[in-house]
Amino acid sequence: MLRHRSFHSFGFDLGLYDQVFWNTTQGRPFESTMTQANPIPHSQLGDHFTPIFVVLLPFYYAYPHPETLLVLQAIVLVAGAWPVYLLARLKVPSFALVWVAVYFLFLPLAYINLYDFHEIALAVVPLGFTFYFLERGRTVWFLAFLLVTFLVKEEMALIGAGFGLYRLLGRREWKLGLGVLAGSVAAFELILQVAIPYFAGGRSFPYIATRYAEVGGSPLGILRTLVTDPLQVVRVVLQLKKVEFVIALFGPVLGLSAFAGWAAMVLVPTLAYTLLTNYEPQFSFSHQYSAPLIPLIVGTAIIGMSRLPKRTQPYIAASVLISSLAFSWAYGYLPYSRKFDPGLFETPARYASFLPALAQIPADAHVSAENGFPSHLSERRYIYEFGYEGVQDAQWVVLDYKGAEYNLATFNDQVTYVKSLGYEEVASGYGLALLRKS
Repeated sequence: MLRHRSFHSFGFDLGLYDQVFWNTTQGRPFESTMTQANPIPHSQLGDHFTPIFVVLLPFYYAYPHPETLLVLQAIVLVAGAWPVYLLARLKVPSFALVWVAVYFLFLPLAYINLYDFHEIALAVVPLGFTFYFLERGRTVWFLAFLLVTFLVKEEMALIGAGFGLYRLLGRREWKLGLGVLAGSVAAFELILQVAIPYFAGGRSFPYIATRYAEVGGSPLGILRTLVTDPLQVVRVVLQLKKVEFVIALFGPVLGLSAFAGWAAMVLVPTLAYTLLTNYEPQFSFSHQYSAPLIPLIVGTAIIGMSRLPKRTQPYIAASVLISSLAFSWAYGYLPYSRKFDPGLFETPARYASFLPALAQIPADAHVSAENGFPSHLSERRYIYEFGYEGVQDAQWVVLDYKGAEYNLATFNDQVTYVKSLGYEEVASGYGLALLRKS
């Protein structure tokens, strides 16, 4: 909340999702003017399949502001420790609390918690329980939580295929394993080919073609490349940043997932879509995309530890805890971590005299804003991110040279450009400008 209130949050994605939730409470379900840089009111479900949001709506309705989404996300990430504890108590009961500590120290967790609000963080709890109930042999609960996961985002259905492979190959449950595998793939295709285009007004899902162009640009294209040009797949995967990403994820748990046997199959789909892409945030533990790997890596590491001799487990537990602390200090984003920046929780002095001027903007005005401002002005039907959608039909424009990478010359050019469209500057500060349509 401090990060947001000190103007370090962003239009993408906190402002975007705040607008989606606010519009929904106003009788316009899932409506947005920001997703896919589309400034015309449209359904966010045509960008990402996130019907799980309806579960959060009552809480947002009680306090319809971005802070609600941030608190809910934090609660969800805390709750992710529950299935981790249950799984560890089932497999290595003497070290259950050690694994809870490992979960909270896991590198992506703090980054995801502090980096605005993202739908994919909501997958951590149902994925954790899916894994736990699979190990418990509670098929009904396993399937129930797996289906809940599918409602979080489109790629979650693909992750379900990993659980199907585990039940098929590791448990020899042919009927259930094949059913989960086939059902997950079918759900993934149905969401991509039917659900998302329906809400997008006929437009197809855009991200696979661009982000996976190097390996085929489509699910079938990726499979074709795997068969006909496996060396290309190896070249794409074995990039330095991707290798560092894998080390940062598996290093804290000492690579124990490698000892999990067939259970490691649950990792395959997620690792595949994070390592085959050319979109760098997807293979960065400091972005939200790695959220599904949190319960999967910690879960497989617990199973890996349970398969090792019991006499070694106390030493393994101590080593994993030490390793998690070391990685958290070196690469994490907790207050003691070397990368932690307290400045992200303090409002820059240049905002002090400028912020009161924003009170001039009427609640129903169309607004185009830059950098951290969209997430503070997003409870309206028409809000645009200046860097993506431009001015559009905005009656008010808020500019911040932070959005121009602190380049004052670029910022001044932006102000001049907006003025040329018939706007007048009504307030200013260092690298800040508020403009109103004349």
